[in-house]
Amino acid sequence: MSGALLLLALAAPSPPAELPFAPGERVTMAIRYAHLTGGTASVRVEAAEVGGRRVLRFVEEARSHGFFAWLFHFKVDDKAVATWDPETGCSLGIEKHLREGKAQREQRVTFDAASGRAHVEDPKIPQTRFEVGPCVLDTLSAFFVTRIRGVPDSGALTLPLFDNGKRYTLGVRLIGRERLDLPAPLGRNVPTIVVEPQLAEGTGLFVKRGRLTLWLTDDARHIPVRMQSKVAIGSVTGELESYEPGGR
Repeated sequence: MSGALLLLALAAPSPPAELPFAPGERVTMAIRYAHLTGGTASVRVEAAEVGGRRVLRFVEEARSHGFFAWLFHFKVDDKAVATWDPETGCSLGIEKHLREGKAQREQRVTFDAASGRAHVEDPKIPQTRFEVGPCVLDTLSAFFVTRIRGVPDSGALTLPLFDNGKRYTLGVRLIGRERLDLPAPLGRNVPTIVVEPQLAEGTGLFVKRGRLTLWLTDDARHIPVRMQSKVAIGSVTGELESYEPGGR
């Protein structure tokens, strides 16, 4: 979701003056399993301020509803909030509030770029301080940095990631291109790229196991419009329900 020189090489560079997203952007997807409505997932961008500096917050929420949730008596109510510095391209931290069936988890991670350390508050992780390097990303910020940098036609985009007490390199590779009919304002026959994040088990926001595939618009914005996760039996899909551009 990677010594110090290697991390600096892999870390996200300072973003361009104009980002492919802005405060106010919101992407909402309908989640389905075996053709049954499973819930809704959304990601939005918010403006914030930390220590007098302007930053961005990425908010991801996933909630179960519909026939699937009723049939299996399995309720999901997840929320993750990542804080990212657009000047440095580095993550400042992430909070996770997860409710999945009977399982609950609260986690707060704070990154100190000056010391290259992460502080973790999570009852399930006994260690609280980790050496992570000078510029590292959380899982949610890594997705937005992928949108900034794009995915090369060959090879893979690599990003330094820290999640659940582990630091590693996240790879994102291009596996194809497709045209999709999407809700307004995107329209019909929209060119997309199909990418595959190489996630370690248990690090994803939407997927815990299996293979995750994402469809992003094939333009400078790289808007997420579809997702699919292969699970033990079948697959979970997310189809774009609505898109609200930011910066208005």
